[in-house]
Amino acid sequence: MAENNVNKDKNLEEKAKETFEEAKDFITPKTVEEKKHEDSLTFDTSVVEKIAALAAREIKGILDLKGGLLSGFTENFGAYDVTKGVDAEVGEKEVIINLKLILEFGQSAPRIFDDLKQYIGQQLKQMTGLTLVELNVDVVDVMTRKDFDQSKNKSLPNQYS
Repeated sequence: MAENNVNKDKNLEEKAKETFEEAKDFITPKTVEEKKHEDSLTFDTSVVEKIAALAAREIKGILDLKGGLLSGFTENFGAYDVTKGVDAEVGEKEVIINLKLILEFGQSAPRIFDDLKQYIGQQLKQMTGLTLVELNVDVVDVMTRKDFDQSKNKSLPNQYS
């Protein structure tokens, strides 16, 4: 009989432990598992394109960047498209830039390409932390500075008319 009581006591003890495990969520407050927070810094493609466009315009020998039909249309109405001639593919940490530009007559396209790659890469890295992994430059026209300035003045509406 004493052995029977010991088995009963063990069964009661196990049952009490099970009951306690089931009930402890109601007795003690649950520790809330905090959601893992991850910080992020992202850039809209247009921002990356704008950085590249502004940097490209600082390179000696580039007269202008050449946009498509839409940017030409908007410029006819007085709006200036800063990112015209620039297309960017932005990844998490890397960027590919495609540029269309007008080269100044007498300037070295290979030197300008090297300057562009270095300077755009530097500006993107400094401002965004993104790495320029590929630069594609399409020279769509070549002009003298004088011809370019004249063509620009002809396309601007005369404000005194």
